[in-house]
Amino acid sequence: MKRTLPSWYFFRLVSISLLLLAFQHGWSQTIASTESPPYLPPYQNYSKDLSSVLSELEARFNTKFNYDRETVYHKKISQKQLLTIEHNDNLENTLYKLLSPLGLNFKKFEDASYAIYPQSPAKNVRKIQVAPSGGSTWYKGREKERMKMPTPAMDRHAFSQYIHLLEQTITGKVTDLSTGEALPGVNILAKGTSTGTVTDVEGNYRLTVADEVNTLVFSSIGYETMEETISGRNVININLSPDIQSLSEVIVVGYGTQNKSDLTGSVVRANIESFRESPNVNIAQSLQGTVPGLNIGQVDAAGENPSISVRGRSTINGNQNVLIVVDGIIYTGSLNDLNPNDIESIDVLKDPSSKAIYGAQAANGVILVTTKDGKSSSKPIFNYTGSFTTQTPSNALTLMNRDEFVQKSFDADWEISYEAPEYTQLKPNWTYLDVVGDPELRTGFENGYDYDWWDAATDPGYINAHNLSVRGNSGEVSYYLSGGYTKQKGFIINDEFERITTRINIESDLLEWFTIGAQTFGSFSDYSGTSPQLGSLARMAPVIRPTDENGEYILNPNGANIPNPFLEAAADDFDKRNSLFGNFYANIDFPFLEGLNYRLNFGNNYSWDRHYNSNRFDNGASGGAYKENISQYDWTLDHIISYKHTFAEKHQLDLTLVAGQRERNYERTNAIGINYNNLRLSYNDLSLATIQNIESEAWDESYLYQMGRINYEFDYKYLITATVRRDGFSGFARNEKTALFPSLGVGWIMSEESFLDKPWLNNLKLRGSYGSNGNLVDRYSSLAILQTYAAYVFGDGGTTVFGQQVQNLANPNLTWETTTGFNFGLDFSVLSNRFTGSIDYYRSTTNDLIFDVAIPEITGFDQITSNVGKVANRGIEVVLNADVLRKNDFNWNVNVNFASNRNEIISLLGLDANGDGQEDDLQASNLFIGESINSIFDYESGGIIQLGEEAPDGFFVGTHRIVDQNNDDFIDPNDRVIIGREEPAYRFSILNEFSYKNFTLRFFLNSIQGGKNSYLGRNMLDGFGIGDNVRRNNMWNGYDYWTPSNPDARYRRLDQQPAFDYIYYGDRSFVRLQDITLAYRLRPSVLENIGIQNLKVFVSGKNLATWTKWQGWDPEVDRGADETQSSGSFRANGRPVLRGFSIGLDMSF
Repeated sequence: MKRTLPSWYFFRLVSISLLLLAFQHGWSQTIASTESPPYLPPYQNYSKDLSSVLSELEARFNTKFNYDRETVYHKKISQKQLLTIEHNDNLENTLYKLLSPLGLNFKKFEDASYAIYPQSPAKNVRKIQVAPSGGSTWYKGREKERMKMPTPAMDRHAFSQYIHLLEQTITGKVTDLSTGEALPGVNILAKGTSTGTVTDVEGNYRLTVADEVNTLVFSSIGYETMEETISGRNVININLSPDIQSLSEVIVVGYGTQNKSDLTGSVVRANIESFRESPNVNIAQSLQGTVPGLNIGQVDAAGENPSISVRGRSTINGNQNVLIVVDGIIYTGSLNDLNPNDIESIDVLKDPSSKAIYGAQAANGVILVTTKDGKSSSKPIFNYTGSFTTQTPSNALTLMNRDEFVQKSFDADWEISYEAPEYTQLKPNWTYLDVVGDPELRTGFENGYDYDWWDAATDPGYINAHNLSVRGNSGEVSYYLSGGYTKQKGFIINDEFERITTRINIESDLLEWFTIGAQTFGSFSDYSGTSPQLGSLARMAPVIRPTDENGEYILNPNGANIPNPFLEAAADDFDKRNSLFGNFYANIDFPFLEGLNYRLNFGNNYSWDRHYNSNRFDNGASGGAYKENISQYDWTLDHIISYKHTFAEKHQLDLTLVAGQRERNYERTNAIGINYNNLRLSYNDLSLATIQNIESEAWDESYLYQMGRINYEFDYKYLITATVRRDGFSGFARNEKTALFPSLGVGWIMSEESFLDKPWLNNLKLRGSYGSNGNLVDRYSSLAILQTYAAYVFGDGGTTVFGQQVQNLANPNLTWETTTGFNFGLDFSVLSNRFTGSIDYYRSTTNDLIFDVAIPEITGFDQITSNVGKVANRGIEVVLNADVLRKNDFNWNVNVNFASNRNEIISLLGLDANGDGQEDDLQASNLFIGESINSIFDYESGGIIQLGEEAPDGFFVGTHRIVDQNNDDFIDPNDRVIIGREEPAYRFSILNEFSYKNFTLRFFLNSIQGGKNSYLGRNMLDGFGIGDNVRRNNMWNGYDYWTPSNPDARYRRLDQQPAFDYIYYGDRSFVRLQDITLAYRLRPSVLENIGIQNLKVFVSGKNLATWTKWQGWDPEVDRGADETQSSGSFRANGRPVLRGFSIGLDMSF
């Protein structure tokens, strides 16, 4: 067996990498002191792109160029032209020599930036975008917004001597509204003129304009364009608001990035910026309802991970986990280990084409997490965010008090407690002592006890969060460092979570073409403490107390075999989980071939968990303890080659090749001690236990993969993305170790066609994709497993010998589940981008489902894991964004998301046992051809049997009359029918954002409509028992059970369980006011005198109101009532969702 790499190996890698980065800065300063002439390859026909030469001149002369992509991007500078440039030439002479032979001119602005344009009459210059070189500014051809820029016929002498007479000079600074950071490269234009400038690296600008100019226009990629009236002012400071749609322009797609306009698949950037102030411990909570097709569940406990799925369910027993990728490395840890403040962006890959790059691990969708860096900040910028949140249950279910509990006991025994024949009047002088025999309950009643177990076990919760970070860029080294602290206390005692996080992201340019870096974080979480189970709390009668007269906890205070819930809280519980993650990379931009890049990623993820527990009331009163240690380590090595090139003016090629491998290792040991005479040393000395057990396990698994992707674009209109990935996995059978997953995507930017060149249409793109992905199985599913506890006794009373036996059959042909499907999408933007959106329709089919198939017992086994059946999945997703109102200082933006998803079982085992010509269902597994995987197959109720009505055999007055579906006058399992499904019909969300001057107000509505789930009433009856248990156990107040005086009740009588019971299902539909935030940002003019760049204060609320018919805790939560399997099906009612109120501060300096 392969051994796990020791933790010191990981730390050594981190230390060496950071030392190299630290020493490199001084070395780079030394080698930079001597400037070498430009390198020219020694061959005759060498040429360079004009855009590359301009980028070099920007760096050399510390300036900035503005140019049109169609004018500049495809032009070449020959070696002969380069040799004519003298090293000591000034910039304008150099530009003249370069541009004049190409028919280009240039103009200098006041801030020493330059515009480059053809030597022709004035032309339309299009909207500003970021140049491929990363420094210059260019005007992308496919944008519909245009502004005029003059192109006078001047020679180079006229340019150098040009002086424009100006009447007013305006200075100021432009910052990011959300972070307060300075924004370099912002374009400022005097409205109605061609005069403009850009901000410098510190966000400062200076612009001189004609006296009649009264409005400045500020624009930058990724930010909303803003107009500001001059009104006689000489200093104008501006805060630009991030444009969520524009920020999505460059999207992470796995092993690289793409412009959103170039995508052919369904890839969406989540809007996490609007929820920065929301009290979310886990980053996934910020995504809830923000991306159509991405389904995030609610959390109801401290430090809990929400459930995550993308586009529903497409497998029966296969892996349903979404693939998480952090900074380019597949991440197997918990999202709870990530500090939400460290995350820059989150992109979601949803369709088969975009997911194909991750092959066999991507069938359930991919979430790409990118963390922050320091590249955008030329000087160190510190940021502090802190908030405090109070949390209380959003649903106020309460337990019955003493009087209500006594009344319930009468109602349970209504036949003896009430006067016949109506049974509506209590017998004279009838008391609780007449219906209960348990001495503990009788004594508590006589003593007048009315104990509130719920109140004793709950307290208001809170979240206390603080984060400090610094980011910067010295030119050669960029860095982002952060530390975070979060403490969350749930509303139940001992439900606590504490987390400390650290992050170091650092990158250094060793050479102009060679970069190394590290993206690392550490997370240290504490889950110590055991909270009481709500199921046990709900059963405790108010006429008893948890302690005796000496203050000692009673083992079973209600006389039944239900342990005292406070005993769990009294346990000595130590639960700490630590995680380290690091991606160490090297990046080479080959100087001899522009556009060719090689990147090496070495990713590491190491975690170790320690869970120790001791409780003197375990195993009766004998006491028990255990000590469990778990360690996991996985590493990834990726070789990535990419090549980007534009040729023949209109052809753009982006090629990516990947070869990599990945290994995972796991080890677990658990030492257990039972029956202690003295637990003072608890788990620290398990040898004191009379019964001692040791458990251990270990496994490893390996992956090997290769991937190729080609993105091709013609004439900025026609797009093709082709991907193929080959995967190998050690867990698959001998004959099926590898598989190939291809995909193809196409796109047509229709708005670039001349016949759709309409002033109201900014963008219209049609896209479609088709591809396949795989789904892994458990690592040893194809192998025969040996069971080591097999025992044989030799002779009558002979020696017992322990050996091994085969537990299951091997399947040498077990292979991947393969999901193949298509996606059609339409992206649009109209009315000067006031209204934008997208529509997607998808359908996929999963073949070779992994399923345990029953086999004849004569083989010695009852089943074998095989590939059978087929499942289809389809849906539609809609996104709409509207810039509803923009007037003076008031803005109103709306975002609407809608998603609908269905799955359907197409085939199962392919059997037709009854010969009716139709494939058989698997009723025992609740699987039916043509129905949803999560269909609800159960009995229907014909109403409650009332007094005076005849009850069928096995049923009683006050129980539900089950509908005889097959009319055979006999109730049995054949009377079950499909009565619905668990999946919702659709989901939608609405985000409204209002801003007025320095105030911002956001409120977010999230909704699920349709779908059913088993209901509160079933657990009250089955979990809380019948007979004596009904008299002992308490229940939630307001439970609508049947009595002769309440014949129209929702639920059956308390004290009798029929032969076939009716399960109560409820509609899960709801609309929730999930988030609301009010923020105020202080003006920069107020802060600049005290050295603060940005200061924002905010108040926020979460889960403030829910509109639903659901009668349990919450329709969105999915947990067993007592958080165990003991109470049967009691889903979506385990704990209430927490309502939170926050106050916080966000400050940069």
